[in-house]
Amino acid sequence: MCNWRFLFIFITAGVMLSAGAAAAQHSDRQGQSQDRSGSTVGIAEISEQFRTISVGGRLQPKSRIVHMTPKSGYVSAVAVVEGQLIEEGQSLFSIRRKDDVLNIYKPSVVYARISGWVSEVLIQVEDEVSEGRPAVVIIGTGGYVLESNISDKDSFKVRVGQKVTAHTAGGTEITGTLVNRSKEPDYKTGLFSLTFHFPNNRRVYVGEFVIIDLPVDKVKGVFIRRDQVVRRYGKYFIWIVNPNQELEAREVLLGLTYGDLVMIDQGLETGEKYLARLTGREKEGAKIDAPGA
Repeated sequence: MCNWRFLFIFITAGVMLSAGAAAAQHSDRQGQSQDRSGSTVGIAEISEQFRTISVGGRLQPKSRIVHMTPKSGYVSAVAVVEGQLIEEGQSLFSIRRKDDVLNIYKPSVVYARISGWVSEVLIQVEDEVSEGRPAVVIIGTGGYVLESNISDKDSFKVRVGQKVTAHTAGGTEITGTLVNRSKEPDYKTGLFSLTFHFPNNRRVYVGEFVIIDLPVDKVKGVFIRRDQVVRRYGKYFIWIVNPNQELEAREVLLGLTYGDLVMIDQGLETGEKYLARLTGREKEGAKIDAPGA
């Protein structure tokens, strides 16, 4: 009876070990398959890339109204304070005549011409003021304007009306429109002025500095990543995968760089295969297993 029990345990253990080994082999094969399925080979294709330039400036309110005193006299009332949100038509301040010592005449009231925030209050009650003196400044809530400069070399490569994206130092992005390019440059510097409009956005604030990336040059060609190019003895090479699935080092002539991409002016034709992931251990004539490439 003991012998039969021992034999049963031995067979059971053998089956479990065989199953584990089979599972491990299946896992190894699956892992190898997944490694091969990762694209190690690229195919040269024509694509478009853009060169961009960066311009910057501070966001200003799209509308800023300075309300002036309508006549000479004394400030009889100031109805707003700095930082207050007001509506168009709301009373701001009033002025009484200098010669109205008996308060016979009604004070002249000045009303807000736009809705927005009171940015500055430049008068106080009982101030003596002259006609046309700045009194209350209101900035509108209808969006932002940004003015910047661009060189004469790039000024006519941007299009009025094109959409743009600006980003703050903290990474916040806002979208807007290029609405104007000056007809003339500053003849001392050669710079043209650009005007951008941005809609109201609570994620940014008046006075904040933003950067705008403008595409200025569009180029078509064969592009690959810069880390796929090998430099040897002052020359540049890429690893071509020939029809026999073998590596072949080929010298190339590099063109313009666009971010992480570089244009191949000579040495790589459309449809040719090249090694996309380098390890530093590549050898001439080495076989590459690249199914589907």
